[in-house]
Amino acid sequence: MAGYILRRVIQSLPIMVGIAVISFLIVYLAPGDPVERFRTGRVSPETLRNIIAIYGLDRPLPEQFFKWFTNFIQFWRTDSWAYSFIDGLPVQQKIFERIPATLLLMGTSLIVTIAVAIPIGILAAVKQYSVADKVITILATIGYAIPSFWLGLMLLYIFSIQLRIFPLFGMNSRGKEGDLLDIGWHLVLPVASLAIQQIAGWSRYMRSSMLEVLHHDYIRTARAKGLPQNRVIIKHALRNALIPILTLIGLTVPSLLAGAVITESIFSWPGLGFLGVTSVVNRDYPTVLAFTMLGGAMVLLGNLLADTLYAIVDPRIKY
Repeated sequence: MAGYILRRVIQSLPIMVGIAVISFLIVYLAPGDPVERFRTGRVSPETLRNIIAIYGLDRPLPEQFFKWFTNFIQFWRTDSWAYSFIDGLPVQQKIFERIPATLLLMGTSLIVTIAVAIPIGILAAVKQYSVADKVITILATIGYAIPSFWLGLMLLYIFSIQLRIFPLFGMNSRGKEGDLLDIGWHLVLPVASLAIQQIAGWSRYMRSSMLEVLHHDYIRTARAKGLPQNRVIIKHALRNALIPILTLIGLTVPSLLAGAVITESIFSWPGLGFLGVTSVVNRDYPTVLAFTMLGGAMVLLGNLLADTLYAIVDPRIKY
């Protein structure tokens, strides 16, 4: 297993280089530049040229890319990811300050997804073609089809603006920084917005996996021996039905990160997604590139986690 993980990590290196090249080209070809805000009547042409030289934008494209990439891979240096064009802070500092908020949002959403989707999927499979199964199927289809940005806006409008039950934005109320209850209260709507679509998809996967297992011969044998239905489902069927579901944990990481970009922007949650959007709007290219590279690394890590979990829980899989 260790050898397989090492091979996958080595295979991921060219992919990360490709992500870096494509991301840098997209940023380079994007309309406008970070010094556009200085192009006013108050800034002389000489000062503007000096600003461009400070940012290194007057150098050839290959030289710009090589300097940025060689600095980026030296992540142990505080200033290796350059400085923000907006506030002058080290990009690493801005990124690492936002990671805990995003991990809190993604982790809570994943826990809620697992806690809700698996029991719902089991119920739908055990009660196949019943009213409960049909209701769950309809709700799951609707939940999966609803765009996350629309769902977030509706939750914000109904529960924050109209009913005033939950906070409108942010992670803390003023004067309550570090209050866990206050953070949890602010977390409810963003988690609901991010988890509903995941619950819909996971419940459908769980239902399909459980139905496949329930038709196996060993389940019929267990029932023929007179075992109680609950024991057949929980002890015999669920254990094997969860094998393909566990791989979704790794594959869900990229989708949660993508959803977090939208959710954090809607609810002004101070995480990586919100930072990424504001950096794009403000043409803060060093931060945009760092966010893109971090997102690509999380996608590759999620795929590796999915394959590794599958090999761990299923002894038939050998690498």
